Amino acid sequence: MAKERIWGDILSSFEDYKTKYHRLNNKRMVFAALFFILAFVSIFVTLGFGVYKISVIDAIGAFFNHITDNIVSRKDDLYVWDIRLPSAIGGAVIGAGLALGGVVMQNLMHNPLAEPYTMGVSSGAFFGAVLFMICGISIVPFLEGEAATIANAFLCSLIPIGIFVLVSRFKKMSPTAMILIGIAMMYVFSSITQYYMVTSPAEDMAGAYHWRVGSLSRVGWEELPIIVTIVGVTSALLITMYRKLDVMYSGENCAHTLGVNTSRLRITCMALVSLMTAGIVCFTGTIGFIGLVGPHIARAFVGSKNKILIPGSMAFGAAFLVIADMIAKVSGINGLPVGVISSMVGGPLFLYVLIKQRKKVWN
Repeated sequence: MAKERIWGDILSSFEDYKTKYHRLNNKRMVFAALFFILAFVSIFVTLGFGVYKISVIDAIGAFFNHITDNIVSRKDDLYVWDIRLPSAIGGAVIGAGLALGGVVMQNLMHNPLAEPYTMGVSSGAFFGAVLFMICGISIVPFLEGEAATIANAFLCSLIPIGIFVLVSRFKKMSPTAMILIGIAMMYVFSSITQYYMVTSPAEDMAGAYHWRVGSLSRVGWEELPIIVTIVGVTSALLITMYRKLDVMYSGENCAHTLGVNTSRLRITCMALVSLMTAGIVCFTGTIGFIGLVGPHIARAFVGSKNKILIPGSMAFGAAFLVIADMIAKVSGINGLPVGVISSMVGGPLFLYVLIKQRKKVWN
């Protein structure tokens, strides 16, 4: 009787734990779904925001009129379909990609401050853009104008990851060392670009500064397929590694015990994140804090299991950037670059998350 009572208590406790686990897991799935709904709705709402005055209802109406080939106002159709819609879709894709990069980096480094820009990718891209805009130097021969700026930005943004790979072949680097190398690269690139900007004519400096703060205004239907392809392919490859990232989250010793080659995984993931970030930055300029804020906010609602955290972070990052761009378009007389708003909102929000979040989220 005593043994049966003990086994009964054990089974009852197990069933209670199982029920609580499924209830918590379902709750996290609901929050992830809500983030996706928020991102989807924000894409349509932002169609009604901008310098050109049109209500949200009329903008959504113009969107469906274009689909049904029943265009009422050519001007509404031009602003909604040709200007605002590709920018909104691009913002969602870019926000999702940057947030995914933040999740991956934080798992690899086991550091809440890790994200794509700490690797120096964005600073490298900005250096490449300034190299053409101010100095007139195109790394790829025969390219001119915006094509040369994009090519320079893309190629220079890959320099930091090249340094990571080169150094790692001769010396094993800890996660902290990688972050410090990325920050050092960021300061090197920033100091060189600041020198060129300060010594350049005022009109060249204005163009370079606008590129630096980040904007979705350069994302049109021609650029969108390239951005979607780069973010889609790299994201798909990163998402397939979510189980190994879960193991990395448990610590490097645990990962080694379970047979994960941590050095190879870290370099592979960093290369993919760098490629994705480079593809984004060369079209939009540097947009900060999405890779930091997105994963932290999502983690507070959906937990740390990457099976839910990755899609939740991507959805929140998409919604965050689209809403930030929505605010940017109606700020000031002619609007502001979205990078200004994302930093203004993301900075204090990130500080709040770091101060208020429970220690068990990361420990």
